[in-house]
Amino acid sequence: MNFSYRADIDGLRAIAVLLVIFNHIGLSFFSGGYIGVDVFFVISGYLITLILTHDIQSKRFSIARFYKKRVVRLAPAYFTVLSVVSVIAWQVMLPDDLSQYFDSVMYATLLMANIYMHNEVGDYFSQSAEGIPLLHLWSLGVEEQFYIFWPLLLLLFVGKVSRKYTWVIITTLIITLLIYAQYKLTKNADKAYYSMPVRAFELLIGALIGFLPQLKLPKKLLQSLVWLGLIVLFATAVYFDKQMPFPGAMALIPCLATAFIIYLGQSSPSSNVLLSNRLSTWIGRISYPLYLWHWPIIVLFGIYMQPLNAENQAVILILSIILAFLTYKFVEKPTKRFVMAANYKVMIIGFLVPAMIFIALAKTININKGFPDRFPQSVYIKQKALNSFAHVIRNKCMDIKDPQALPDPDNCVLGNAKPKIDFLLIGDSHANSYTAMLDVWAKDANLRGYDVTQSSTFYLPGVQRSKSNFNRWEELGKFKLRNDAITAHLAKTHYPVIILAGSYVPYFGPEAKIEDGIHHSNEEIFKTGFMNALKIAYQSSDRVILLNDVPRLDRDGVPADCNLRNEILNTHAQCTVSRRNYEQQLLKFNRIVAEAKLTYPDLKIIDPTKVICNQQVCRISIDDVPLYRNKDTNHINDQGSRQLGIEYLKQYGNPLKN
Repeated sequence: MNFSYRADIDGLRAIAVLLVIFNHIGLSFFSGGYIGVDVFFVISGYLITLILTHDIQSKRFSIARFYKKRVVRLAPAYFTVLSVVSVIAWQVMLPDDLSQYFDSVMYATLLMANIYMHNEVGDYFSQSAEGIPLLHLWSLGVEEQFYIFWPLLLLLFVGKVSRKYTWVIITTLIITLLIYAQYKLTKNADKAYYSMPVRAFELLIGALIGFLPQLKLPKKLLQSLVWLGLIVLFATAVYFDKQMPFPGAMALIPCLATAFIIYLGQSSPSSNVLLSNRLSTWIGRISYPLYLWHWPIIVLFGIYMQPLNAENQAVILILSIILAFLTYKFVEKPTKRFVMAANYKVMIIGFLVPAMIFIALAKTININKGFPDRFPQSVYIKQKALNSFAHVIRNKCMDIKDPQALPDPDNCVLGNAKPKIDFLLIGDSHANSYTAMLDVWAKDANLRGYDVTQSSTFYLPGVQRSKSNFNRWEELGKFKLRNDAITAHLAKTHYPVIILAGSYVPYFGPEAKIEDGIHHSNEEIFKTGFMNALKIAYQSSDRVILLNDVPRLDRDGVPADCNLRNEILNTHAQCTVSRRNYEQQLLKFNRIVAEAKLTYPDLKIIDPTKVICNQQVCRISIDDVPLYRNKDTNHINDQGSRQLGIEYLKQYGNPLKN
């Protein structure tokens, strides 16, 4: 094994960290930039195996010495970043968010951030993950958990099994773990992303390199092959995206390309101009603190509601590089001398002491519930509204276990609990979020309502809905089951009023695919299903009402807690969304509704947005009550829904009375 410095590996580190950063700051050209982490895994597997094998063969290996070197390598920059981010979190995070942050600190401190993200965060690419300051530390958790087992496995066969059989053993492990990774990916892709056993084959690919026989090829051919590997690496960074099934078999492409470059570099070191130039090797040397710093900076920009435009992207990149260089120069380099210190001293002072301090801090924060006295009472009133979820409050009506059974009417009362049901609410989670608003109107009109809502299920009889999963469509079986159950119920039950409500935008975009066995476009299928819904509703009621949907926040990049952040951070962000964007998103739906009105002229349309929208913008709060759910872009919260109902009554009267 070649143990000399490899400038090309520092160059690979530079490519890896820059791809990750470019992806995280939103450069769409590098939609697959997340493969930079896989590049790091291969490099790490190669270098650690190189070191371990050298130590085992020279009979200098000890577990304590190995972990001491890991502490010296990782801990100084790691705990420096953790300290700074924790101080900032104290200043800008609400109590609940601060408690959750320090939960992640405890896991990160013990190098188990991937387990926390696996259990508490889920989808790495979701919007909710964008506000987790320590999200990126999952990869360090994977590495360090791998290195609990790998040194012990190497001890079993290095020097005891021939080189040929060693690489056969490692190859067998890679294939076995790859099959396991692919299996876990099909079962639960969100959680598989963070799993050490799922990622282990990537580190083993790096480990395999040192046991392969070196190639003896002409220098120019070697250089050409290295360029080929780099082209493959960049192609995956450009053509992969968050819809790619990952990290199963598709992760082989960037991993094998990286391994190929490292393997060829053993025979032709420091010869590639992209990998071995001064800038690339310099960025490679600071790549570890650069990786640590970049994501908390991005999250902080998000907390302050700064858009990821070109100017801010540049600021984030430059600030990350500056902090990484300072950390490398004043923290990493000076602490390298401790590699000569006694094992137990380094383990205690370098890891156990700071770990215990952070765990004690986290416990203190959690016991005191995030220290709520840091902010005025008005902050907590808003926070309570943001976290009032209708689907939790009315969990006996929403998403009951059997989609073919409707919930018990006595558990799902809207308005006054009198014997006769005056109206039936049918729809999805958006319909469910309107229940507080309808409750206000129903009580004012002395009516009783009954809600039978289910997620992702607007009433479209005769239509099947599918959802996208890694560029494949998966049938949403509960959609048709529930709508068939509603159709059967309405065939034998008459209501004075039926209210239809839901989220309409997904049916006209890439989020959903609907089929009816006749038409081809979503618009035509939705129109046919909607007209069937109205026909059945009119046959089963005296009056039909359609509720308009509220604006979505994502297109304008406005967070649900915008007004709350302004209060906490003393900022003045514009907490409104464009009326024009809202109308454009519903253009196709409104066209279908206009046609439906020609067939059913007495179809009543209630537009709650009249209360919050003018000709230009729509507000996201009413009388200081936030309308939307926390970390959500399209559902209104329960308190906001109630306030919307109250305000509508004041301005326009009760729409259920006439």
